Amino acid sequence: MKIFVTGGTGFIGSHVCRALMQAGHSLVCLKRKTSGSERCLDFLGRVEWVDHDSPDWAQMVITATPQAVIHGAWAGVKSVERDDWKTQGENISFLLELMRVAEMAGVKQFIAFGSQAEYGIIDGRVNEEHPCQPTTAYGMAKLACQAILEQFARRQQMSYAWLRLFSIYGPGEDAQWFIPTLIRQMKNGRQLELTGCEQRYDYLHVQDLASGVLAVLRYPEKSGIFNLTSNASVQLKQVVQLLREYTAYGPEPAFGKLPYRPGQSMHLEGDSTRFNQTYTFQPRINIIEGLRKLAKETPAISIDPCINERILNESF
Repeated sequence: MKIFVTGGTGFIGSHVCRALMQAGHSLVCLKRKTSGSERCLDFLGRVEWVDHDSPDWAQMVITATPQAVIHGAWAGVKSVERDDWKTQGENISFLLELMRVAEMAGVKQFIAFGSQAEYGIIDGRVNEEHPCQPTTAYGMAKLACQAILEQFARRQQMSYAWLRLFSIYGPGEDAQWFIPTLIRQMKNGRQLELTGCEQRYDYLHVQDLASGVLAVLRYPEKSGIFNLTSNASVQLKQVVQLLREYTAYGPEPAFGKLPYRPGQSMHLEGDSTRFNQTYTFQPRINIIEGLRKLAKETPAISIDPCINERILNESF
């Protein structure tokens, strides 16, 4: 089918686009003039791109008559932006625009990415029945978008899937996040200053996420809110030690050198049983193989160690 995608130049969106095209779908993707294209060079010429800066972008998408929407664009994902109400509010306004486009185009299926931040502070394994008590503007905006989309889909008799994501990793992830930073630090032989890394997190490989989106498209009659996760968790200290092995990093990491952030979640795990059963899905890339391949492919570029230490502290 023809699918309209937002966020196609991003980390998650580029993998989703690649999987969609490999499955035979044709894509109409929204991007800005300032959007980087380095993550999608291999398929750049095979997508119908629509310039979001153009005043008639919405009409261009409607004219393309997509049958489904996959909404992956979101402004303000960095930690310093997650309580910026202006930025987060713009995401709600953008969803409203997309819904108008979907209605005019006669779209039958709408897939969008939510976040574990909708649940608020988590300490354990949570399913979709867990109360949503977001503590950031980011989490509140995500939750608001979920409620808006649900009501819109019901009114339009359109199927929808709101996929709550937890920790996603893999090739193309922003260099400042935890795993890419660790790999580069190790390959450069720098001393690692970390928290105690006793936290347990749920890591889903981005290619498994993309496979999950394909699974949703195969069941257009199904709708709802779903956690899309690896359905397991791993202690961060194990992640560090695996990457240490795969990069042949010699020094002993300085665990406990950095303090945990205030309100630090020590166990963040999503129960994706509902998703797996609804869409007959199972992730294929376990954390061991995913990290091994990522460590091999990530280049050892130089990064300011002070920035790295600050980001490692903020991330966990």
